[in-house]
Amino acid sequence: MPKSFPCFSMLLISMACTAHGAAVHVPVRLEFHHYDLPTVNMLNAGQYNSINTETNVLLFEQLVKPIRLIEVPVARSELMMSGKKPICTLDKVKNSSRVEKYLFSKPVNFYLGYRLYQLSESPALAEALLNSHGQVKSIAEVMQATPGAQLLVPKYISFGDVLDQQIRQLPSKQVSPLSAPLYDSHFIGMFASKRAEFAIAYPTEMSLFLSRKRGVSVRSYAIADVPELITGHLMCANTASTKAFIQAVDRVLVTLYRDDRFILAHTRYLEQEDASQLSRLISHYADQE
Repeated sequence: MPKSFPCFSMLLISMACTAHGAAVHVPVRLEFHHYDLPTVNMLNAGQYNSINTETNVLLFEQLVKPIRLIEVPVARSELMMSGKKPICTLDKVKNSSRVEKYLFSKPVNFYLGYRLYQLSESPALAEALLNSHGQVKSIAEVMQATPGAQLLVPKYISFGDVLDQQIRQLPSKQVSPLSAPLYDSHFIGMFASKRAEFAIAYPTEMSLFLSRKRGVSVRSYAIADVPELITGHLMCANTASTKAFIQAVDRVLVTLYRDDRFILAHTRYLEQEDASQLSRLISHYADQE
């Protein structure tokens, strides 16, 4: 069941909650977009059921002005932001092309790095495709070794520069791009329904999905040169007002990193070993700030 965060009201973040420790003023015309309707509805209701929703709830507690998220497709949001509309979007991964055009906050949420998932009914990858640490050397090499296989890829979602570049090099016939409004149930659900032999996903997302989808068996591989830690950020149009807003958000995020509630917002959704690893990585990141 989704959990409710105290002091939040349906659709609007309550001013009563921001009375305690609120630190971030929101520009008058600033819009907040997200492409996933269930996430929009959950955050507007002050509820959470995942790392990204719970960490955003903790951040929204710091906003002086009540906000309401709007569901907008990724491509449309980015087009509007490129036109300097005062817009911020949630849970964005940094890549070089985005950094050239938009402003990013410090991380709002942290994830263990992407892994390559394979349906267990398919033959395991040959050792020649793995390095000495058991990591996939290259997605391209994997797909070349399995010419009849498909890799399911979500449209408009960046995996970061390393993986984005590898995916661009794949033959189009082996890539199944999916424009899914619901990442969890649609994208990972399509993989679990055997529409493709491979998919790239966060361990957190895959674990949560498989815990609800019985009878699906997968194996996973770490990917060489992919960062151990992936971070999600507020991504905003590059304007004077959003720049000031991002700077204020960054100040409260540095404080949140050392808050036990922020650590719990990540670890409660993971198995013990992954939770310990992620907690250690977040603490290391906080020590560098």
